[in-house]
This record gives sequence, C-alpha cells and structure tokens, in this order.
Amino acid sequence: MTIQPHKKKIGLALGSGAARGLAHIGVLKVLEEEGIEVDVIAGTSIGAFIGALYASGVPVSQMQEVALNVDWRRLARLIDPTFPSAGLIDGKKVSLFMSELLPVRTFEELRIPLGVIATDLETGEPLIIKKGQLLQALQAAVAFPGIFPPIRFGDRFLIDGGLCNPVPVDVAIDLGAEVVIGVCAIPAIRKPRAEAFLPDKANQRPPKKHFLDFFNSRNVEKIVTNLWRQNGHEESEPAPIQKKLKTPGIFKVCAQSIAIMENEINALRLERNHLDILIRPELSDITLLEFHRAAEAIQAGEDATRQVIDKIWALARPIESSPFCDTV
Repeated sequence: MTIQPHKKKIGLALGSGAARGLAHIGVLKVLEEEGIEVDVIAGTSIGAFIGALYASGVPVSQMQEVALNVDWRRLARLIDPTFPSAGLIDGKKVSLFMSELLPVRTFEELRIPLGVIATDLETGEPLIIKKGQLLQALQAAVAFPGIFPPIRFGDRFLIDGGLCNPVPVDVAIDLGAEVVIGVCAIPAIRKPRAEAFLPDKANQRPPKKHFLDFFNSRNVEKIVTNLWRQNGHEESEPAPIQKKLKTPGIFKVCAQSIAIMENEINALRLERNHLDILIRPELSDITLLEFHRAAEAIQAGEDATRQVIDKIWALARPIESSPFCDTV
C-alpha cells in the first residue's frame, strides 16, 4: 500500500482598494512564478474582478500588460457623470470595459471556483455570488457607494462588498480552502500624522505632473461641485478655522470614511476568521483613482508576496496521507 501525499487546497482572499487593488496582480505573478497553484478564490470589489480574470484563465502577464499599457485617456472617458442619480457615474461604460477583458460569461465556465462578495444595500448583509452571470456579480462587487449606482440583483440592490467583508477569508474557507492567503490593499490609517508638523522641504524638486494627476480627490470634487451649481444649486463655504487648514472635500471625506470603516471591519473579521497568511502591500502613497500608477501597485504586491513566500511554501507543502485513510 502506497501513501499518497495530500495537496492542500490553497485559497486566495483578494480584498478591495480600487487602484491600490492592482497590487493583486503582483501577488498572483509571484505565486505563479513560484509554482504555487491556487485552488479557490474569494474576491471583494476590485479583488473580485482580478480574481475573476485569473479564474477564467487570463494569464497574469496579460493582466499586467493591460494595466501598464491601457490608454488611460480612453479609460478616463469611461467616467460618465449623471445627475440626479443613485451614483455620480452611470457605470455602463465601465461594465463594457470589464466584459471586453473577460473571456467567459458565467461562473460555471470558470477554471477555478470563485466567490464574489457584494453588500445588500437594505440589510447590510454580505451576499456571496457563486453561480450565474459573472458580469452582473462583478458590477455589484465594484459598485462603490455614491460613485456607482446600486446593481439590481433579483429583489435586492447590491453595492461594493468591501463595506461588509474587505478581505473575504471566510468565503475562501467556505469554498474549500485549507490554507488561506489574504491580500489587503487598504492601507492602515496612520496616526498621528507627524509630517503635518514638519517644515516645508524647500529644496525638494516638485514631482513631475502626470495627465491623470487631474483625477485626484480635490479635482473630482471640483467637477461634482461645478455640475451641482450648473443644476441651480448654491453652495456656501464655511470660514476656515485656520489659515493653512482647509476643510477636506466631499470625495476625500467619503473615500476616507469608507477606508476607516473597512479598516475597522477588516480588523474584527481577521480576528474572528482563521487566516494563515496576510499580505499587505505598502500602498499608502497611492490614492483610490490613481490607476496610472499601476506599475507601483503591482510592484508593491510582488515585494510583499516575496517577503512571505517561504511561509506560503511551508503551509502549501503536501502532507503525507495516513495509510489508515487510504482506500484499498
């Protein structure tokens, strides 16, 4: 009687993070280079989209090529503001962009089992989607509240899954994973901000401007404010408390508020759920909309994964099956 080694099922839990979530590509790249086979994937928000690409057989090299070489001016035109609405962006063009990259249409066609997490807008409960139309599930998973409108799913309205499950470790376990690798692309909230009290670096050369630097929180807020005023609304600005202290804009307030909530929820969930390895790339300098910084995000994912690759190998190594459990 021969004893067959038992290969542990490896599960990936890919979290939210918008542009920061491009780090997931770097994580997948290193795992693939190391020959570590992923058996199940659970994804939230952009983690669901990248997970779906990988589960459908899209090579990591192709994902990286698209992220690095996509025409960002064309991608910027996918933003189609709409007033009044349940979201600032209609989202139909973004959905078309996703569908062009996906080679399959249903969960049943995927090569790797995938769980997509969305949030029920009415009840706040997580909804795990594992079958049916893939694109509709991904639309719901990336429906960032206030930016994209909720997606109707049966008798529910769904929004971004990161609100209730930022790194879906438990879903990966439910899919059968024996070893779970969680990837968190949400930077921890840093406090105190010591740099706010440092003197200006007068001799430092200012960074070179990029076209998509326009799409930061401050400029997005200006666009929204102008559209708001064009629709006949007036806006009053409170007097500044301090000369150099400016009140944060609406987009920054929303994005930072959600980041704070996701950090707290994530910490509580990671305490409750079993997690073998947490990969948390250094992404604090990249904002939600800076997709043109894909190379930095991907590299951060690679670096963070290589730091723990020995631990991953130690957990993923096949174990010897007991001869008493073998079928003769």
